[in-house]
Amino acid sequence: MSTLIESPHFPINEVNEFSASEKRGGGRPDFWEMVFWWTRKPLIGARSVIAGALVPSDFSPFEFRRLVKLWPETRSPHRENPSIVPRLKERLPKVKLLDPFAGFGSIPLEAVRLSVGEVVAVELLPTAYVFLKAVLEYPREHGKRLVKDVERWGEWVLERLREDPDVKELYDEDVAVYIGSWEVKCPHCGRYTPLVGNWWLARVPERAGRAEEAEGEGEGEGEGEEVRSGAFRRLAWMAPYTSSSAVGIRVVDLNKELGLRGVRANVNARQGRVEASGRVYDVPRPNVDARRETATCLLCNNAIRGAGRGWYVKEALKEYNEDLERYLRGEMTREDLLKSRARPRILVKVKIVDKELEFEPATSEDGEKLWKALEKLRGMWGDPDIPTEPLAEYENRAIWVLLYNFDKFFKLFNPRQLIILVKLVKLVREVGKKIEEEKLKEGWIREDAHRYAGAVTTYLAMALVHFADYNSIVTAWHPGFWGLMKVVHTITFRGIAMTWNWSDVNPITCPSISYPDMIKGYIVRGLSYLVSAISGSPSRVRVLLDDATSLSKLEGERFDLVVTDPPYRDDVPYAELSDFYYVWLKRALSDVEESFGVMRLAPRFHKEAFFDDLGNEIEAQWKAFALREVSESERRIRHFDVEGNAFNHFKSLLSESFKAMASKLEDDGSLVTYYAHTSPEAWEALLEAGWLSGKMRVTAAHAMATESAESVLARGKVRLDMSIVAVWRKGVKGEALVDEVYAKAVEACSKDAQEYRKAGLEGVNLFVAVLGKVLSHFTQYERLIGLKATNKPFVQNLVENYIYPATAEAIARSYGAARARLSPPSMFYLLSKVLVNRRPRQARRVLDRTSATVLSIGTRSYLEGLGDQRIVQREGDSYVLLEPRWGARDLRDAIWDALTVKELNPREPRVRTAIDVLHLLEFYATTLPKEEFKRRADELRGRRPGLFDEAMALARALASGLPAEDPERELAKNVVEALEPAGLGTLDSFIRR
Repeated sequence: MSTLIESPHFPINEVNEFSASEKRGGGRPDFWEMVFWWTRKPLIGARSVIAGALVPSDFSPFEFRRLVKLWPETRSPHRENPSIVPRLKERLPKVKLLDPFAGFGSIPLEAVRLSVGEVVAVELLPTAYVFLKAVLEYPREHGKRLVKDVERWGEWVLERLREDPDVKELYDEDVAVYIGSWEVKCPHCGRYTPLVGNWWLARVPERAGRAEEAEGEGEGEGEGEEVRSGAFRRLAWMAPYTSSSAVGIRVVDLNKELGLRGVRANVNARQGRVEASGRVYDVPRPNVDARRETATCLLCNNAIRGAGRGWYVKEALKEYNEDLERYLRGEMTREDLLKSRARPRILVKVKIVDKELEFEPATSEDGEKLWKALEKLRGMWGDPDIPTEPLAEYENRAIWVLLYNFDKFFKLFNPRQLIILVKLVKLVREVGKKIEEEKLKEGWIREDAHRYAGAVTTYLAMALVHFADYNSIVTAWHPGFWGLMKVVHTITFRGIAMTWNWSDVNPITCPSISYPDMIKGYIVRGLSYLVSAISGSPSRVRVLLDDATSLSKLEGERFDLVVTDPPYRDDVPYAELSDFYYVWLKRALSDVEESFGVMRLAPRFHKEAFFDDLGNEIEAQWKAFALREVSESERRIRHFDVEGNAFNHFKSLLSESFKAMASKLEDDGSLVTYYAHTSPEAWEALLEAGWLSGKMRVTAAHAMATESAESVLARGKVRLDMSIVAVWRKGVKGEALVDEVYAKAVEACSKDAQEYRKAGLEGVNLFVAVLGKVLSHFTQYERLIGLKATNKPFVQNLVENYIYPATAEAIARSYGAARARLSPPSMFYLLSKVLVNRRPRQARRVLDRTSATVLSIGTRSYLEGLGDQRIVQREGDSYVLLEPRWGARDLRDAIWDALTVKELNPREPRVRTAIDVLHLLEFYATTLPKEEFKRRADELRGRRPGLFDEAMALARALASGLPAEDPERELAKNVVEALEPAGLGTLDSFIRR
């Protein structure tokens, strides 16, 4: 049965619109906030993909929109459960669905909401496995009772924490956050100077937006928006002052100083300059720059750079981390540790007064509490609840703190933070025992009592790891954030970065991110969402800890539908990064027992996640699972002495996973994959895995929004860099001549392109949809004969010389270029114009490297040659299309600007390409009287007849195919109307047909 997702009628535009909205702050599903996970596909997209793969191609578009809730008046469709229409109520309960790369569970969750008969979610990593159980199994099994008990026992943990004498001693009740940094002993003057990456405490405009992520630069804290004028809700910063032997900190709070709730100011963050109320204020510039490996002593003003083995600051921090471990083992005194060349320091404390932040300089007593905590930690040393596991020593690409010798997990927390987390581990563990005892007294059988206790405890443990994410010495302070609490969590930068302004959070009183807020504000709210979404679903759900390359726990099973999002190359090193959660989950969900006089962790809940088949503790995920994770990491394979390169290792694992998925798929079933890239290398890996190894053929493809347009644009990308959803089926057989397949694909897919355009697809949606149809022609054969001889691998040769060019030619034909035989540069120009969107305020379209590469390969052109021909102009890693200028005063200025940047003189033109001829014709048609224009056109035709005919074909395509706001649409239309009055109507008729 052909399905809706394989037809031109799948409503990809609406799906993308709601998916992008869902990824923005206000539309996000509540359960996403339970804990940070790196990639989460929009629920409405997952729902639409699953439903589209289960209903027939002739399914009513109206019924489909009603089924998945794609209504214009619905702001957040994911908040409403699907409306299962009568004709599906018999079909869906018979369907079995598998997601072998389930991640945080978007795909299986939506399958359960659609009442799919059986849903199986598989994950390799224990951390994701535990989270999946919390998302998929427990809410459905236990319903609203679970929500109440999580809240009740969370309150019990909070009360014990409030009563704890250490908490009372180490934290001031009225302080919400302590902001700290590192100080180093200056190699020049011998005095300690703090290193501050950002002196700002608050820089919040009146209309600040909800930033999804921190302003940052990887290894440190960014300055955010550099220049801004207008009203500010808060303006405050730290300023250093010096005495003979020390650096003190004072706070400049402009709201207080001026006595205003809001301040009108001109702020230049880069220069550190604020103009307000007729005065000019200087904000200190950062005195540490990790990227340039330099710092400045605030006492003697000397630069602190290299010393011996490397940067002095880095070596000093390495020394401190070594000394810290020696001190905790009892090998050195506190006094000796305090003499280390680097040490932590509290700079400012943050209080909440009348629902506003109040900043005060830290006192010596505040610093002393940090050292008291260190003494207490030394007394606890050897407790198995302190995470002494090593970080993945090879992964300094994503875990930058390794460069500073933060090589064990306990070092990512200051002593006070570590003590609180260990206390929470013990309290959560105690809750598990109390719940089990309570349920046994109520008459529950032991197995049910144990499972229910594990469910409640799992959510309390998730709150713990979420709190840890916001309470480490690799957090940051984000002065421009719109909310009250401006703490930036540990894994904000898609890794663990070295930061110079870290936050130490009061575990009880800090609003939004204290442990009780993690329970009530995130866990309970997210759990309530999940309960309302799936507690009444008839689906059978299984979460399995298994390897996607073998799926050994599904022996003998077959599935009607497999929908999954396999990892893309080197995007995120999940095994290594999610160990940040793993080391705490393992402790909170395990027991502690004495073994040969040593206290060790012992199995309790989720034994299979934390202990191997022999009962041995799994120390860290990276040690046990990293090599089986389907991803690309050169450092990883070198560390584990794997032969070959990382990309081939990734392709091998991806191929094995496709073989496993194909073996579990019913003969008439379908596989749907998300894939995060359109580069030739990505398709090479995907085709090798799915077609050559899995023996499956592509039947359709769609470009799907998996993140908000704002965040895509913020990274400088254009719309050819989205996730691709591909549909695969079994049935690869036979052989064919590749040139014949190419010709048939172009002929058929140009008609498909017209159908897709009629359905409203444009840009990347059109490109990917046609690409999917082209792939369906090539991948139906087991063997293709007659490929051009090259030194490239088979699949790379096929993609670059046949698949992309066939896609480009099919799309070009749909725009009326069927008979024109456009040259490669003209094809590149046409497809850049119709496929790549211009960003707001850009004068011309800008192609990122991926998009430029895709289109150059697809049109058999070369980017270097396109630059020489003045079709594009390289700017860094991007390429500017040299087209008529957008936003010009009139059409004449728009085309004159293009001729200027192309260095094309309209009086004595030196023509290189048909695009030059087109732009000259556009200029003449706009600036000359009709008869003079025709005379100049005849001159061009006589001198370069081939290029002239090609330019006219381009003009016809652009006049009908470009959006109305593109100035070249009107320019090309002027040319066609003047030289071929009937041509435009003919093309319109051609496209309509």
